[in-house]
Amino acid sequence: MAPQLSRQEALNYIRAKVDQLLTVMGTLPLRPEELDDETLVALDPIGIIADSFRQVLNHLEEMNAQLALATAEIRAIFDTLGAAVIVLSADDRLEDCNRLALEWFFPGLEKSALAGRPANEICPHAEELAALRRQADGSAMLVRFGERDLQAVATRIRDAAGQHAKTVMLFSDITAQKNIERHLELYSQVFRHIGEGILITDADTRIVEANEAVTRITGYRREELIGQRPSMLKSGLHEDSFYVELWAKLAGSGYWQGELFDRTRDGRIVPLLETISEVRDESGKLTHYIAVMTDISSLKETQTRLDFLAHHDALTELPNRLLFNDRLRHAIERAKRDGATIAVLFLDLDRFKNINDTLGHPIGDLLLIEAAKRLKGLIRRADTLARLGGDEFVILMENAASQLAAARLADKIVAAFKAPFLVNGLHLHIGCSIGIALYPEDGEDAMSLLKNADAAMYRAKEAGREGYYRYSAELSKAMQARLELDAALREAVRTEAFTLHYQPIIDLECHRTIACEALVRWPGAPQGATSPAHFIPLAEETRLIVPLGQWVLKAALAQLAAWQAAGLVLDYVSVNVSAAQLAQPDFSDQVISLLDSFALPGQRLQIELTENVLMADIDLCAWVFERLRERGVRIAIDDFGTGYSSLAYLKQLPIDNLKIDRSFVRDIPADANDCAIAAAIIALSHTLGLDVIAEGIETPAQQDFLTQAGCRKVQGYLHAQPLPAEALFAFAQSALP
Repeated sequence: MAPQLSRQEALNYIRAKVDQLLTVMGTLPLRPEELDDETLVALDPIGIIADSFRQVLNHLEEMNAQLALATAEIRAIFDTLGAAVIVLSADDRLEDCNRLALEWFFPGLEKSALAGRPANEICPHAEELAALRRQADGSAMLVRFGERDLQAVATRIRDAAGQHAKTVMLFSDITAQKNIERHLELYSQVFRHIGEGILITDADTRIVEANEAVTRITGYRREELIGQRPSMLKSGLHEDSFYVELWAKLAGSGYWQGELFDRTRDGRIVPLLETISEVRDESGKLTHYIAVMTDISSLKETQTRLDFLAHHDALTELPNRLLFNDRLRHAIERAKRDGATIAVLFLDLDRFKNINDTLGHPIGDLLLIEAAKRLKGLIRRADTLARLGGDEFVILMENAASQLAAARLADKIVAAFKAPFLVNGLHLHIGCSIGIALYPEDGEDAMSLLKNADAAMYRAKEAGREGYYRYSAELSKAMQARLELDAALREAVRTEAFTLHYQPIIDLECHRTIACEALVRWPGAPQGATSPAHFIPLAEETRLIVPLGQWVLKAALAQLAAWQAAGLVLDYVSVNVSAAQLAQPDFSDQVISLLDSFALPGQRLQIELTENVLMADIDLCAWVFERLRERGVRIAIDDFGTGYSSLAYLKQLPIDNLKIDRSFVRDIPADANDCAIAAAIIALSHTLGLDVIAEGIETPAQQDFLTQAGCRKVQGYLHAQPLPAEALFAFAQSALP
């Protein structure tokens, strides 16, 4: 049972509680010591207490509502903050994080699934977070999470006892800023290392910045340029009007581009391709000028070289056809005005194509260079020497030119070219033929003079080469005929409009036809050109000899196979081969392929070459002959003794047969020298174990002498002219006397 209180004790108790409540609530109208007992009783302390509690509860509810509102505001701010926030407990478990932190560090997870879990289990960037937690001193730290550059600040929160309670980490995305910094660094690197010079001035044209290329171009150090004006680089080669126009264009369009010359620190003049641009701020105010400059010295040198090559021959550096024609036209204008004479000398090297085909183009080019040097040493300074192409040169004589002066110069050139040229250790003999045309007698324009001088040059070649000829009207007809022959020959080669005749080769011991030589004929040749002596030189000059020679080889082997099938078996058919054919890389393959296609052994074919072809390139001949000899193909030297002989090649090359040229046979037995030469060739052949054939046998006396000298094989009109295939078949089957 509870103890009973006295009235006074109860009043004191109530007084203390009322005093406490009213003091707390601030509702006491009177000071407690002013309350007497009656008043205290009258105050209804129970009611006061109840009202006070209601006021306290109302106040608490109001405070809770405000607290909830503040909490919601804080959470909204927390989640919409432009930085990621993570709150970890003292043992590194996740207590809270905002929306951005969920998106960056915990993609695909809900916050409810993260609360209380260790950070290193749920964050893909646990190592970075661990390093940041270890620092956690409130200082900024740059970290990279994935593709984001972040600035992180970690701070430890301590409790009242100073113990580590939480870790708050705040991350700001500075990726854009870092990208800008990287771009700025890239631009800085480009500015420093770009090949073009970049010069920046302020609006007053004072230099504020220059890259390394500017210092390289101008020779000035950056420190020497800063604060100066670009006018310090003026070369003095431009007129004042040039700069006036430059600034007018720049002021009008904000942009100028062009070529100018500046002077470097050491005084050199450097050509520049320069672009100058205005730079304005947002308000349109001019703030800077930027000049971008490129050193075009090498480009200018290249352009100069190209200009030179456009008007000069690249090999000899002589004027080319374009420049020569221009000078010739101007010379004609001056001569027409002054009543003067002009001489044009058209020069072509003799036997150059043989050297070019056999020794190769590199040797040919060196020979052309040496020929150009020799020519330059023979003409006057006032004369123009040009190379028109190939082995053709032309000389223009102006001052005091006359037929006599042109003839003297031609004589001097012909004499000089009789001396051999030393090229790559070889002594080469070429000579030259020259045609002369004079203005105004032989032509009144550049084209006519060149054409007529060219015609005269061909007349000099026809006259025996190594000489000169003055143009005449008759030469025009000859030149026209030559052009027509060239066109007709090309068409004949294209359509294979040729035939073969065969001259028997007779063995005098057995009195029978043992072989034959294939000789080309052109039935449809223009009048006067039916003989091979007319069209073969042109074919060699135009290199039509290559396809023509291939046709001859194929046709001859086809005919041999046909004879064999018809019962006529010859030891071989002999085919002449030119230097141009031999120089073809696949010549031996062509021969072997043709033999295979007609099922003929190599022994059934004999290749004939002249000594000049052999001597031009013995190594090439040796290589080709060895390949052909592997298949049994015979090798014969035609016109033996008429070329630049060196008996050494008889040991170096696999040769089967020597053919005594008709020039040594013609005067036998009347000419003792020819008799001695023929006998020596026969004896040499026997000594070396070679067969020997005498060509051009026309009389019994010639044959008798050669037989007595030991020659057993002959060919010539005494026995038969070159015959069509059917006639040769009949002749070879007939009995010989």
